[in-house]
Amino acid sequence: MSLYSYNKAKARAENFICSVLRRMNKNIDYLIIGSGTSSSLVDYCYSYAIPLTVGLTIAFPLLIYMVVRRLDVAGPLYFYLFDGAVSGLALGLALSVGLPAFRYSSRGDSLEAKFHVFTSTLAALLAGGSNITDALRGLSTYKDELREFNVEIRYIELKTSLGEDPSSILSELSRITPSQGLRALFESLAKGVSTGSDPVSIVRYHLEVYTNYYYSLVDKVSASIGSLLEMYLSIGMIVPILVTIMGLLFSVYPVKGLSFGSLIILVVFILIPVLSFMTIILVDDQISKIRL
Repeated sequence: MSLYSYNKAKARAENFICSVLRRMNKNIDYLIIGSGTSSSLVDYCYSYAIPLTVGLTIAFPLLIYMVVRRLDVAGPLYFYLFDGAVSGLALGLALSVGLPAFRYSSRGDSLEAKFHVFTSTLAALLAGGSNITDALRGLSTYKDELREFNVEIRYIELKTSLGEDPSSILSELSRITPSQGLRALFESLAKGVSTGSDPVSIVRYHLEVYTNYYYSLVDKVSASIGSLLEMYLSIGMIVPILVTIMGLLFSVYPVKGLSFGSLIILVVFILIPVLSFMTIILVDDQISKIRL
């Protein structure tokens, strides 16, 4: 295959995968950029979606072929291979959409906890006499302090260097960012720029709203963590009692294949570690919402 034919085939694959992903989720462009996965849908298709989809489309038939030959399953082989290829293709496309969506949501929680840092910095720049364009451009000087917002800051740098209107930049940022607080702030600033409103008052208003929201969020998360720990403590107190009762029952009414020793092993080495791990994950998920 010549280089021209290879590039043409690769471009067709990119266009096919990109178009399918866009049909599956019309906001896939914003999910990819806002999650920090890639700079564009085309780059994402080339770097992630195509290798993942093609790899699964090839791997599934090979796996099914090995299983069919190993177990000597009856039926036409080509049917199993075709079914495996379709399953691999569907799974690859689903993962190509689901992974950036998951990262987008996770990044949104992280940004929401740092919203006050970004907003305070922007308010300080505006209060210092900078117009909205210079204030947005000035955020890049605080990259270390605002490293969680590197996607938004890079987008601002790119668009301001091209001389785009600040209202359109803010409107696009409201679609890209996964943070609800930032989305509302950018939307208000975009409307304020169009109507000539004072951007400082807009930023301060959103900062005040976020502060009130954060206090209520802390109370809600504290109650959730308390409930999780109470549930874990209750289970920790009930399990030894249940194990003792089951041990007494097994001594009176033995069950074939089950013993008191196997029950202890199940509880100590499987049940309790799994419950502890799940509790840690749930508590950490709640704390991440308010982590500063």
